[in-house]
Amino acid sequence: LPEEVKNHALRDSVALRPFVFLQHGVSKDFVGWLWKFTQNLTGLVAAAIPEAQAFLDEPYGYSAREIWLTGFPRFDRLYHNEQKVITFMPTWRQWLFTTPNQETGVWTPRSGFTESNYFKFYNELLSNERLISAAQELGYTLTFFPHPMVRLNGLVNEFNLETIQVLESKTPYREIYAKSDLVVTDYSSAIFDFAYLRKPVLYAQFDKDEMFSGKHTLKKGYFDYERDGFGEVTYTLEDMVDCLIEYMKNNCQLKEKYRERIDNSFAFNDRNNCERVYQKVCELIQQ
Repeated sequence: LPEEVKNHALRDSVALRPFVFLQHGVSKDFVGWLWKFTQNLTGLVAAAIPEAQAFLDEPYGYSAREIWLTGFPRFDRLYHNEQKVITFMPTWRQWLFTTPNQETGVWTPRSGFTESNYFKFYNELLSNERLISAAQELGYTLTFFPHPMVRLNGLVNEFNLETIQVLESKTPYREIYAKSDLVVTDYSSAIFDFAYLRKPVLYAQFDKDEMFSGKHTLKKGYFDYERDGFGEVTYTLEDMVDCLIEYMKNNCQLKEKYRERIDNSFAFNDRNNCERVYQKVCELIQQ
């Protein structure tokens, strides 16, 4: 509840209003703030089968009636427009920042960002001569879409991006997913939208132990990258470069084992997600 109504006389009436949460992404990690006794959601929209099951198995407090496995409405607007583009979309690292600005919500970076393993890995990857040479030879464009916490603090300027196209912050995600043949991330849930289009993902997890040590906002959930991921998991710069070149040489074709994982993960593979959510809301209103 908003702070201004928590102690208001109408608090209970407000709290009992039906509240349907569409989610901003697939909850592959444990999301403590979604606890029923904090949010009291009437409907929690899920897109992935194991995601929906996790909301029931883990201590969220919800029943099957409140978990809506309908798919995300925004999936209906995803489309294909591949242009031989490979996009790098890493997430951020909380331990490299201090606290969020109370007015803007933007976290302040700590000193020494350019000395971090995070910066060094991506700076070397985005300027790797072997990768850039192969991309040019095979006709691929390499693009970089920094996480907002990196972009809004001006940290993008620290990277060596002479041969990489940096996408503007206002670039729609659906446009990035449409044009890209392959996306490189590390731990971001944003790539579930991309995988819904049945296109390959690569994971750079050079700092896996540190990421799940409690220093970041993530708390590991049901999703295991080696077992459930939609593409190869790499742990070194050289392995990532090798993997990228292999995919480019094969026109970034999605491998069958990863297609099966995607098919088994998503509840639906259509453009009727909005309709399913609409029908669930209608059922809720009629109760």
